[in-house]
Amino acid sequence: MNEKKRTLIESGMKLFAQKGFHETSVQAIVDNSGVSKGSFYLHFDSKEDLLFHIHHYYYYGLMDAVKEVQNHDAEPREQLALQVKVLLQSFMSNKDFIVMHMRENVNVPLETSGLLTDIQRHSYEWARGNLLNIYGKPLQSKINDAVILLEGILHGYVKWLVIDEVRLDADVLSNFIVRRIDDVIAGMIGEEHEPLISDALLQEHFPGNVAQGGYACVQRELQRMREKIDYVNATEQQKQDLCSAMNVLEEEMKKAEPQHVIVQGMLTHFAHFPPFKPNLQQISKYLEITLLT
Repeated sequence: MNEKKRTLIESGMKLFAQKGFHETSVQAIVDNSGVSKGSFYLHFDSKEDLLFHIHHYYYYGLMDAVKEVQNHDAEPREQLALQVKVLLQSFMSNKDFIVMHMRENVNVPLETSGLLTDIQRHSYEWARGNLLNIYGKPLQSKINDAVILLEGILHGYVKWLVIDEVRLDADVLSNFIVRRIDDVIAGMIGEEHEPLISDALLQEHFPGNVAQGGYACVQRELQRMREKIDYVNATEQQKQDLCSAMNVLEEEMKKAEPQHVIVQGMLTHFAHFPPFKPNLQQISKYLEITLLT
């Protein structure tokens, strides 16, 4: 990403947080950024398009930060605490983005809504994977409720840290959160009540089967993947290779009968970049194919 685009994204995020999305003009953003209005429209189609790129810039940067601290040799509780610490530190260092959402009811455009669904799905999978690594099969039937509780605790403390500006040590807080999750999960596993959020109900919120849309759903996932390419932690040559692979995938999916072996081969180019993981998993479900590594 070039420096002008990064500057516009960061300036827009700050002004949206301070003045609100609807009250902030493109002129105010370019004045704050020190670039021309023409330069703005070279990078973004509109203010709404800028909002879309702000989500990309923030969220996939967050994913890269979590990826850097993942250590599969660490004990699962320690691993979760470390990742939660990174999340909390990132939230505190990106207050403008958090405030933009907590203080302003932004009318998110449709394409951004698709991105938000992708983010929600990835957040769910992150929490689910960490919780099952710790608590295993005894939690399996109630995992959806456990994910919601973990997300709720995180969101609650983020509000105190960012909006209310309460000063807490991220290391102490992350370990405290994991201990409280231990308490909650012990209670859930020990009781006989049925889960509140069943897999069937979850499926309604995050549809993931061929009957929900077939090839059209695959094309939607490919579009989301293309939008991420500029933001992944990769060299320029790798990004060019990803674009080339995406071109092949998009052309293949236009055919009446796409060749799954071609799709599988092209998807391998994306497998080593964490931001694409939720999209790859959905495509594998839609097409009923195995992802190659």
